[in-house]
Amino acid sequence: MKKVLLTLALVATASLSNAQVLRNNFLNGCKEGEPIEKAAYTAKKAPLNKDVWSAVFSEKEPFIGESPVAGKELSYKGYNEEGLSVTFGGLPEEATFRPSIYGLESGRTYSTGTYYLSFLVNFSKFKAKGYMDFISTSANHATGTSRGFVFASNQGSKLKFGVGIQKQRGSATKTYDLNTTHLIVLKIDFAKNQASLFIDSELKDQEPTPDAVATEEGVLKAGIKGIMLKNRNNYAGNIGNFRFTDSWAGIIGK
Repeated sequence: MKKVLLTLALVATASLSNAQVLRNNFLNGCKEGEPIEKAAYTAKKAPLNKDVWSAVFSEKEPFIGESPVAGKELSYKGYNEEGLSVTFGGLPEEATFRPSIYGLESGRTYSTGTYYLSFLVNFSKFKAKGYMDFISTSANHATGTSRGFVFASNQGSKLKFGVGIQKQRGSATKTYDLNTTHLIVLKIDFAKNQASLFIDSELKDQEPTPDAVATEEGVLKAGIKGIMLKNRNNYAGNIGNFRFTDSWAGIIGK
C-alpha cells in the first residue's frame, strides 16, 4: 500500500514538474498608475512586439482614449500568480472600446494542442446589458483578431460570464458578484475547435468540469499570437495576474 501511495505521489509530482508556464508576469516593470502600453502597432503586418503591451492598430479610425494603467494587486486563495493588475475604465463617453494586446509569439508556435489563460478580475461596475467581451486570445498581434474570448453581461446587481470562439457562444448558468475578485480560466483546444470557461474553480490537480463551453465547426488554423484586453466605457474594475500555460497543472502550480 505504501508503495502504491508513493508511486501516485511521484506521478503527481512529475506531472506538475512537466507543466509549462509559457508566460506570466505580464506587467513586468510597470509601477502602479503607469500606462501598461509600451509600444503601438502602426500597420496590419507590423512585426510582433514580444512580451509587452501595445496599442492595437486600426485600419479605420484610430481608437479613442489612452492606454489603461497598472492598478492595485488582486489576490485569490490558492492562486499563486502575483503582481499588479490593469485598471479598466476611464475612457471618454465617445469611445466604444480601446484594445491593448500583449505579444506572445509570431507564426504558428501556439497553433496545436491545448492552451490555458488564467487571470483574476474584479468589476466595480458593469452597465452593459448585452454580452461584452473583455479579454481574448488573438490570432493577429497587430489588429487583435479574437481566437477565443471571455464575455460578461449585467444581471442587475450581479454578473454572468460566458465564453466564445469565432461565432459560437456559451454562457455560465450561475451569476457572480460585483466588487469581488474572481478567478477565470479560458481554455483553447485546437483539436476540438473549442473554448471552455472555468470560474472560481477549486485549484486541485484534476481539471474540473467547465462552467461554459463553445464549439465551432471546422478547424482552428492560425495560432495564438497575443492576449487582448478591451477597455470599454460601460464597465470598470481591475484585471490581472495573467498566466498562459499548456496545461491545467500550469495554472495551479507555483
